[in-house]
Amino acid sequence: MLFLSTSTWQPENSQEVIDHFKKLRPPAGVNIKNQWVDISGGRYFILYETEDSKAFAEFNLPWSDVCFIDSCPVMESTEFVKLMSSREG
Repeated sequence: MLFLSTSTWQPENSQEVIDHFKKLRPPAGVNIKNQWVDISGGRYFILYETEDSKAFAEFNLPWSDVCFIDSCPVMESTEFVKLMSSREG
């Protein structure tokens, strides 16, 4: 399953967040698809895939001391349209 996470942090935590990024190593079972940084500051976006709830937690929990993470499962819009079309009777 694909997840899109948005991490936000307070300006005073910027250096700690940068230090975390330098050490970013996803656990087994997490496949990072892409990452983006809001160049105006304070936000980071990451798209990754995992089927393992333990790996999901291992990937996200270490950040909880320096930022807030909002994650949601996502799918490509073409796949969503196919799914919804197949449900129509």
